[in-house]
Amino acid sequence: MTEKQDIEIARDFLNFMVDYYSLTRRHIIETNQYRFHSHGFSMLYTLRKYRDQPVTMTKFAQEMGITKQQLTKLVNDLEEQNYVCRSHNKDNRRQVYISITDEGLAHLERMLGELLHEIVRSLARFSEEERLSISEHATALSELFRRDAEAFREGDASMDSDAE
Repeated sequence: MTEKQDIEIARDFLNFMVDYYSLTRRHIIETNQYRFHSHGFSMLYTLRKYRDQPVTMTKFAQEMGITKQQLTKLVNDLEEQNYVCRSHNKDNRRQVYISITDEGLAHLERMLGELLHEIVRSLARFSEEERLSISEHATALSELFRRDAEAFREGDASMDSDAE
């Protein structure tokens, strides 16, 4: 693929992201203070996959694409509401782990339920054929993004080498 084609793909994807963001802003109910587009929501959603394994603040900040200082403030806010908790490594007290609490998980599930309800309402405006197309493309994009996130977490450069 040429650089020009990559730029066109990137432009198409950017247009999709902006259109999708606008759609969700119009149709998604804002739940409590942690909206669908917020770091708080993203943090709770991402922490779900770490229910059974500890994740350090440093690693999680990298995964979220925010600074450790931003994460600390966010953890403080979510910890006050009992949505997340911190724990220290027994051998190295400087290493701090975070995890989602049962209350945080319940809060996230309520938010997801409301989001799903609103998405179903939005999808009703499309034909069956359009909804099937949305489903196929959303599934494909989710798989690509999941693979990219796993590669990022593992520090795998193979995704980068595929693009060359």
